[in-house]
Amino acid sequence: MFEFNLNQVALCAPDGVTETGEPDGLPEDLYDVIGSTGDQFRDWFTRLCLYLVRTCGELPEGRTDETVVIGTEYGNTAALARLQRDAAAKGRLLSAQYFPNATSSSAAAFVNLTIGATGRNMTLNGGLLTPVTAMWQALSALDRDRSGISRLLVGDVYSPEGLQDAEHDTPGLACDSGVAHATLAKGRDFKAEFDFSAPASDEVGTPAGAHIRVTGVGGAATEATAAATSYGRNGAFVTADFLRAAYALRPAESAVLTCLSPLGRRATVTVTRQKGTTRGHG
Repeated sequence: MFEFNLNQVALCAPDGVTETGEPDGLPEDLYDVIGSTGDQFRDWFTRLCLYLVRTCGELPEGRTDETVVIGTEYGNTAALARLQRDAAAKGRLLSAQYFPNATSSSAAAFVNLTIGATGRNMTLNGGLLTPVTAMWQALSALDRDRSGISRLLVGDVYSPEGLQDAEHDTPGLACDSGVAHATLAKGRDFKAEFDFSAPASDEVGTPAGAHIRVTGVGGAATEATAAATSYGRNGAFVTADFLRAAYALRPAESAVLTCLSPLGRRATVTVTRQKGTTRGHG
């Protein structure tokens, strides 16, 4: 069991894709916020991560012990694919500035630099279980006194290569781009309990995906989301909805997030607002 406070939750998702394949409908102030220096070498996943971190509140001054956990299936695949294409075309003329932006942990590194973080820094891929596994890592850093703040970012911005792979793996799940960001802090407002055991008998045969349910005192269901497949493959959307639901809980109420993979793996997190704490309204 982990105890924590939830400071903020945000989601940044494109409305669609332009004719040139670029995300459409993003915040108008995106480049004012993240800056344009070196931007030609960034991909959209890094851009959205930086935007969310820079707009979640006042940034810390100097170095901090904050932890950064990014849960993503495809991460900086777009930058890596572009590096490979341009390397084939340019050979030795390829700029060295491609490389810091085209590793599996590029976004996490740039987020770290932005907030001066010196705590744990990790990028993980748990497939469709990513929202739960990433949350476990972020809360583990708080529990072990490695950090006072954990920045949790979950999501994907699908490149053509990533989209092709995702559609091959789970053809029945939509692949919409977006990234969720939450700031988790030391505290006792909430407790989180995780379960990575095999699916229960009534879950066998349930379609891959994620679903949320909210329970009142004693475990009585109070509300539920749509069917498990409604969230699609990208964990950003269910992560944002789940943490917002948790933030709005009354004391002793719980929100439960369950993720199921095509291979029958399961991950569940139950977040309960502890007694004596104030219900959120954000």
